[in-house]
Amino acid sequence: MKTFQREIRLIYHSIKDLLIRLLPNLNRKSDYRYAFLVHPRNINDVYRKYPALKVLSPKVLEFFLKLYWPVVLSRVTGLKSLKDGREIDGIILTIPLTARQMMENRDLALKRIIQGIRLAEKYGAKLIGLGGFTSSLSKGGLDLIDRTNINITTGHAYTAYNVTENLFKLTDIMDISKTHVVVAIVGAAGSIGSTSAKLIARKGFNNLILIDLERKHHTFPELIKELEFLNPKISISTSHQIKDVEIADFIITATNSPEAVIKYRDLKNGAIIIDDAQPSDISPDILTRDDVLAIEAGIVHTPGVLNHFDFNLKDKHDNFCCMAEVMVLAAIEHNSHYVINRATLEDVDKVSELGKKLGFRIGEFQNFIESIRYDKILKIKDIIHARNKL
Repeated sequence: MKTFQREIRLIYHSIKDLLIRLLPNLNRKSDYRYAFLVHPRNINDVYRKYPALKVLSPKVLEFFLKLYWPVVLSRVTGLKSLKDGREIDGIILTIPLTARQMMENRDLALKRIIQGIRLAEKYGAKLIGLGGFTSSLSKGGLDLIDRTNINITTGHAYTAYNVTENLFKLTDIMDISKTHVVVAIVGAAGSIGSTSAKLIARKGFNNLILIDLERKHHTFPELIKELEFLNPKISISTSHQIKDVEIADFIITATNSPEAVIKYRDLKNGAIIIDDAQPSDISPDILTRDDVLAIEAGIVHTPGVLNHFDFNLKDKHDNFCCMAEVMVLAAIEHNSHYVINRATLEDVDKVSELGKKLGFRIGEFQNFIESIRYDKILKIKDIIHARNKL
């Protein structure tokens, strides 16, 4: 009976969201200051939110998803204003296309993204964060700024900050020299990958491998100039072959591929993957290896903030970095676009300092299977040090 009532509520709220978006005089009066736009990573995410739909096969469900419209998933509570301490509520919205569907039909994806943003406007949001592929498939928000009346941020600044904070924290724990460790960035031509590279160079890491599709390599010369300016001692190589991660000690993954790009046999023993991609860039069987460490990088612990939605994270106060960025901006009542297309280091420094004032920090080490036990981290440390002695 409870399951039936839950499904009826979901149907009711879906129809209500459609009417709110379409009817010109039907504005939803609310105190929602900000919104975060997401999409299902795969069909299993849809089944998890709507269990009754399991009666439909994946192919049938994907057909109906193409016809469906953006809806509100949940409200977000507990964020406090940095100006006066009052509580600022937000909402999480979703467009009904999986990552693979979005890549296969980019025009439809952009149409649904715009519809999702207009729904956020009707709910009174002044800021919206672009989650998952909604950023890359709108050219980092460039395709949106003349079509909406809401301020946009991609989340790339705070994401790059937290991705690299995981790297810096792990190198400290592993007690390995940043001047000798080799870091590979898969998706290095993208906004998050390139910004992460700059933060890594600024921190004093000397060995970097930039990996991306060959057609994107035209962006590398300018990026390399910036990296060498930030760290004149840095040694940089480039590649379009995933197999070249095999020489890296740390691998940061930040692609917009709907499928895993790093496989079981691509990694040497003791390798550490910092995976920012949603969907994940790593094959699930990598998590069965006991000689490598896979960390989901884009997780921020946001004390007191509840999203009232199951993102399958390990703590109820954990949220994704791109969502945390729009929360930080809402907390200071930011009233303009923040990161469109590419983040600057100034963007990163500003949002990270504001995040600290809110008590935000990187989440505990985890991946989509488990919280990472400290004894496993120590085991990888032993493997690394044993290998370095040889």
